[in-house]
Amino acid sequence: MNRRLGILFAAALLLPLAVGCRPDDQRTDSVDPASGVEDRASWDPEMVRHLDAGNEAIRADSFDVAREHFLAATELEPDVAAAWFGLYMAERGRGDAEAATAALERAQAIASGASLIHEPPGGRP
Repeated sequence: MNRRLGILFAAALLLPLAVGCRPDDQRTDSVDPASGVEDRASWDPEMVRHLDAGNEAIRADSFDVAREHFLAATELEPDVAAAWFGLYMAERGRGDAEAATAALERAQAIASGASLIHEPPGGRP
């Protein structure tokens, strides 16, 4: 009887992990932090300032402010997926599903192999 309880307990602990993973999820150990630092160093410093300010605004739930910073970042460096993903998060926070979807699709097109760029559980805003 104790063995059965142990198996049920282990299954209950592992179930959320299995359900929460997408089949195409990228292993996080495949992300090279050094490459990200190199990429960031090559970006326009003003664009980096907007990315950082946009991220700070997202953390403060100031989605209108975040939107302005991420829009500015996309104008300075239109081929940087991080700026478009930030814009997606800001638009999602503002409740603009159409704009959020467009920004997410642009981020996915730029970084087509990055399976980490996807809708969170619960779907579109």
